[in-house]
Amino acid sequence: MQQLSAIDWYVFVIIQCITIIAVIVGNKLRNNNKYSTLEYLVMGRQLTLPLFVATMVATWYGNIYVTQIAFNHGIYNFITQGVCWYLAYILFALYFVNKIRRYNALTLPELVGKLFGRKSALYCAFLMFFKTLPIPYAIGIGLLIQLFWPMPLFYASLLGVGLVSVYSLFGGLRAVVFSDFIQFFTMCIGVVSVIFFSVSNFGGLDFLQDNLPASYFSIKGNYSFGMVWIWVFIAFITTLLSPTFYQRCMAAKDTKTARRGIFISTFIWIIFDLCTTFGAMYAKAVIPDADPNNAYLIYSLQILPVGWRGLLIAGVFAVILSTLDSNLLVSSNILSYDLPILKNTSLRVKHFYSIIFTAILTVLLAAIFDGDIEAVWLFFKSSFAVCLVIPILVGYVWAKMRLRVKQCKFSH
Repeated sequence: MQQLSAIDWYVFVIIQCITIIAVIVGNKLRNNNKYSTLEYLVMGRQLTLPLFVATMVATWYGNIYVTQIAFNHGIYNFITQGVCWYLAYILFALYFVNKIRRYNALTLPELVGKLFGRKSALYCAFLMFFKTLPIPYAIGIGLLIQLFWPMPLFYASLLGVGLVSVYSLFGGLRAVVFSDFIQFFTMCIGVVSVIFFSVSNFGGLDFLQDNLPASYFSIKGNYSFGMVWIWVFIAFITTLLSPTFYQRCMAAKDTKTARRGIFISTFIWIIFDLCTTFGAMYAKAVIPDADPNNAYLIYSLQILPVGWRGLLIAGVFAVILSTLDSNLLVSSNILSYDLPILKNTSLRVKHFYSIIFTAILTVLLAAIFDGDIEAVWLFFKSSFAVCLVIPILVGYVWAKMRLRVKQCKFSH
């Protein structure tokens, strides 16, 4: 708080107001003001390339706390949290986007249902609901709020999730996408500015090499190459089973938009990851005894001039909020669309109660895990993902085999 001036807070508040205006404008652009399942879940399949790129970049980069890996291990962070994932994105764009679009589904569980049947869709929906609950991001936004406004983590998480729920209640994916559009620019400008002022004040690579151990410039850090391959596997599995990834591809105007959007997003992620990795390395060189979890943020507030600090804080909030709102929406969509709950009610009522229930459950589970983000990842992300990855991969192959069998029968 001592690092921030009134100007910084003005900048922060202005950016949040612009985000709210973007959400309102986005909802006004809805075709004929129609409120339908297609509009709410996938924006009427009208997601253009600029909006696709903005929402993909903002949504996928949801955990600013990975900078602690760069603070502790250097460019190993860029390899495991960057390069390994880029391979998964490119593979997804080349081999899976066309398959997703072919089935014309609205959600990942519905896609599984078209591959295996209704029971499989329900099973997938149950697992995906818990896997997609934005518990890590509820904890993350709570920890960030605590840094500036001291309060118990439960109330901080409740405040963050509550604010996201408000605009998600009314606009569905369209509201999330237009908020992501502003958050995309905010987060990118914020992290690039940290590198710019770091180089201006301390110099470039020579400064880092003189003040950091040699292991910080090794692609495997202090680990073995086996750990790098583990991250390759994690990146592939996470991308393949990400409902938000599928939702954006399903919402795109066409297959070409989705594929090109992933390629462009990957290029931007490379720049973003380079900036956060080297920013955290500068933090290690300048304030080596700082808490790794907050070192990047503390260093950035010290290096940036007045006004830019407010922009950075808005960017850090944007990193977490953009993923929090997307996962909250996807989880609630599973309740309102994929699971046989809240029957004989209107779409608005379904979506309203689904968002509220998902938000409350997220905050309660975040409180149970008491801020332990790693434990949440291990339990919810890994456990539920293992149950789904093989069936989905088999489904893609099996669908292709069935198509060939049908073609052979037809030819005979």
